[in-house]
Amino acid sequence: MTIYTKHILTTLLFLVMSVGVQAQITFPDDVDDEAPAAPIDGFIVIGLAAGAYLGLKKRAQSEK
Repeated sequence: MTIYTKHILTTLLFLVMSVGVQAQITFPDDVDDEAPAAPIDGFIVIGLAAGAYLGLKKRAQSEK
């Protein structure tokens, strides 16, 4: 197993584990705690994984 594969697997494992750890907070009754019209949390994990892949790919190409 190459070092790049280990980096990718470690990054993906970290991302998967960090998604499940979300704090559930409560607000007083007078606070408007409804979800925003356009939440941005849907593609954060996908974007981070794609960025890690592209960064490692670029690093591998620069070492050749």
